Amino acid sequence: MTIELLSPARNLKVGKAAISAGADAVYIGGPSFGARASAGNSIQDIGELVVYAHQFGVKVYVTLNTLLYDNELAEVESLCYDLYAAGVDALIIQDTALLKLNLPPVALHASTQMHNTTHERVKFLEGAGIKRVVLARELSIEQIRNVRAGTGVELEAFIHGSLCVSFSGRCFMSESIGNRSANRGECAQPCRNKYSLTDESGNVIIKDKHLLSLRDLNRSAFISDMIDAGVSSFKIEGRLKDADYVKNITAYYNGLLNEAIASKPGLKRSSSGSVDLKFPPNPDKSFNRGFTDYFAVSRNSNLTNPASPKSIGSEIGEVVEIKGKATRLKLLKGVELANGDGLCWISKSGSMQGSGVNTASLESEYPAGEYNQWLVELADNSDLQPGIKIRRNFDKAFTELVENDGSAIRSISIDLALKESPEGFILSGVDEDGIISEIRMICEKIPATNPDAGYQKLKEQLRKSGGTIFRVRNIEVLLDKDLFFKHSVLNQLRRDLLDVALKNRLNVYAEKQKVDESNNHNYQDRLKSHKKELQENSDISGNYPYSPDELTGKENITNKQAAEFYSEHGVDVTSVQMQSYKDSGMSDPNLPLMTTKFCLRYELGKCPVHQSTDPGFPKTLYLSNRDGRFRLNFDCKACVMKIYKAK
Repeated sequence: MTIELLSPARNLKVGKAAISAGADAVYIGGPSFGARASAGNSIQDIGELVVYAHQFGVKVYVTLNTLLYDNELAEVESLCYDLYAAGVDALIIQDTALLKLNLPPVALHASTQMHNTTHERVKFLEGAGIKRVVLARELSIEQIRNVRAGTGVELEAFIHGSLCVSFSGRCFMSESIGNRSANRGECAQPCRNKYSLTDESGNVIIKDKHLLSLRDLNRSAFISDMIDAGVSSFKIEGRLKDADYVKNITAYYNGLLNEAIASKPGLKRSSSGSVDLKFPPNPDKSFNRGFTDYFAVSRNSNLTNPASPKSIGSEIGEVVEIKGKATRLKLLKGVELANGDGLCWISKSGSMQGSGVNTASLESEYPAGEYNQWLVELADNSDLQPGIKIRRNFDKAFTELVENDGSAIRSISIDLALKESPEGFILSGVDEDGIISEIRMICEKIPATNPDAGYQKLKEQLRKSGGTIFRVRNIEVLLDKDLFFKHSVLNQLRRDLLDVALKNRLNVYAEKQKVDESNNHNYQDRLKSHKKELQENSDISGNYPYSPDELTGKENITNKQAAEFYSEHGVDVTSVQMQSYKDSGMSDPNLPLMTTKFCLRYELGKCPVHQSTDPGFPKTLYLSNRDGRFRLNFDCKACVMKIYKAK
């Protein structure tokens, strides 16, 4: 079984950074129709990323995970062929219309936007020709295990990054508020805004806090458990993140996955190469809103950071004294501040404040040795008071170290052997994947005058591999007599051999792709082979089980092809409006704008089921801000919270 670390690629540069740090696959937006409208990339850039990635056996997936209108389907179909020609390994989709189009034999992955929360749903997608399903972020490890037990499709799960508070693909709040559809790649992120929590009479319970802004996901402590549960691809969220974030987080999980695999016989990484890092990976030093494992084992609280949706970094100490522009800090030993660092803190009013460091100097060590005293000048210290905890959310020195092009270098090991031929010499190589390459050179054989020195220089010249992806591991010299080699001859031999070795790696990958393509049966093939089962099972309980929780605008049917898809599987779609996404019922106050496993009552310690009941706490709650008033519904049986537009 192979294990994959899947990293985001905002663009070509970020994709290469992810690969250099250890990603086994990257996902990137195409020119259009990706769930991040601002993160599109040209076919040319994607093609260049594909070539770079395939050298290491790394895969490239392209996101086409928005809902589509009828007049866009022809363009999407053409785009799929362009991406296939560029060599991408899979397309990540949301709209089931793509299963009905005439697509090339490229693998299809079901985006988490398809609401992949149950094994019935995953089984349905597997039967329809989906190769991999991206599971909902909310699933616990036990729920993932249940999905695995009921299906054979590849399972991908999020391991790190920003969280959508709503079930993905089932959030219509942005569309309702500002006509910016999350399912069309235009989410305005209303969950990151401030809200006041009120009762039915308008009495304020909590005022102007980020009540729906979740902390970031971090399931690094559960990698081994997730592997055992059946996850084969570990996904880092962040297709809008810059290279330094992606490189740091990828390097961190690359190391953890290697450790987990080392303790589990029969597992290996899905790509090749080793990574040489010049920095210690640390997720606390990249953008984060604080971390949560988000129901990995059980329901928990402290899921939000009400003070701010911005990066909070990590706690480094506290304020000791303030004198004018100077601020004296007690910082953890080992923490070193630098000009340009960013500090933040929660003020006495409960809001997050921050400031850049203009100057910083170490004053003294505390006797206990756990802290050092620093004197700093901040751009603004007006909201600071003694005793306030200080966090660093931008570490300038660390960021500059990570941003350096040589901070993460990935290489393929290769063993070389030099031997004579009747006309000259043969240099052969076997890389870490067993791919054999050979180059022959016709040249004069010159006896060596200093065999020992010549032998050492020969090895030194052959070992040089700068500017290539290869790292020469072992060198074997198989000569019948001591010979002298000109440096130019050795350099040319080595360069030619490594050029051939690289071409051979790409050719081997291309051949593997052809084999994979033959297994990528499209939807029409599956539908034809299972036609008998579909006819015999009017309830569609065989290979195409479908069990929608509700079929309304929530099912995200926005074109005729998607409607036909569901209709072929026994779903009545006659009541679904498809003229445009805005017409799918989002103005109906009886339909939830958001459904979430996150529960505000539980977060506040007021859950009547799992926590002690507070008889004085209001049963009916509302969220309100400048965008409107929203009613909260607590479905305790399903253990979810729903948000409706207030009537």
